[in-house]
Amino acid sequence: MAEYHLRTIWRIKAPLEKVYDAILNSLAWPEWWPGVEKVEQTACGDADGINSIRRYSWRGELPYSLILDVRATGIQKLVAIEGEATGDLEGFGRWHFSRKGLITTVHFDWHVHSTKWWMNLVAPVARALFIRNHSLIMTQGGEGLARRLKISLLSQENTDLMASDDQVKTAPKPLRERGSINTGLLLFAGLTAGIIATVVQMALWRQTQMPVFETLFRDARLTAALVMGSAVLPPPATAQWDILLVASLIHFALSIIYALLPVLLLSRLQTRPALIAGAFYGLLIYGVNLYGFTMLFPWFTVARDWVTLVTHLVFGVALVGACHLFTSKHKLTDW
Repeated sequence: MAEYHLRTIWRIKAPLEKVYDAILNSLAWPEWWPGVEKVEQTACGDADGINSIRRYSWRGELPYSLILDVRATGIQKLVAIEGEATGDLEGFGRWHFSRKGLITTVHFDWHVHSTKWWMNLVAPVARALFIRNHSLIMTQGGEGLARRLKISLLSQENTDLMASDDQVKTAPKPLRERGSINTGLLLFAGLTAGIIATVVQMALWRQTQMPVFETLFRDARLTAALVMGSAVLPPPATAQWDILLVASLIHFALSIIYALLPVLLLSRLQTRPALIAGAFYGLLIYGVNLYGFTMLFPWFTVARDWVTLVTHLVFGVALVGACHLFTSKHKLTDW
């Protein structure tokens, strides 16, 4: 399970009472917090709200939602609100409030682990992306609260408390250094996009009621046949470790090769246009893989379908997104 221990600090020029009431009344969060899709009460608890349970649906800029049930375990008026989370994330959260003059400071500590299998699968390479997504949600929250109260958000800090205190954050190496490509960026982008594309494809197979593992083993044989020969193609499409290993190596090798162009052109586009260009790049790769390769390896025609097309679009966007994440990491304050 991937674990996260994160902290956000908002400093707001507003009365403590108003800030506290806005946070306490989480049923109204969707009215001013863009990242909160829905909040509903599922249990009332006692007169002070202890043991009340509210269900939260969160969604940031990444294409997934998180649904959590949070049980209130401690409420100290104008001081702190604590809760225990279950669902897509499990752990606990704590809001702490303080005041100095006209400035109210809000600390939010969030110590959780993910329960979604696909998030745990990609966490080794996508953890920073998940943290950045949540940091953006918290930014929306601070700005939304300021608008709600018609006051100023003076500052905001997002920190990953699991990072070493003495960790030195250095700027990423330039894309080109003495005529060479940043190998770390190339590997990160290719491997990240390859993993995300695989997870998305399996999710789409499941959504369309295709046999997930049978289709996965079929595609593994199609890929492995590039170097092992067509002898590995005949069914049944069952798991064989050597075929899976060869197919995985080919898949990630191609992912890294396809990352070359985004790495070289990254600095020429801003994030939004670059992501759109990434989608078109994924479409181009689909044409190469499913139509170009089939001129030499005709067995790939069986994989031509809309799921594979969407997967390639996601791959192209993920490539560009991973490049931007890698190169801008020093500019972000991890949550």
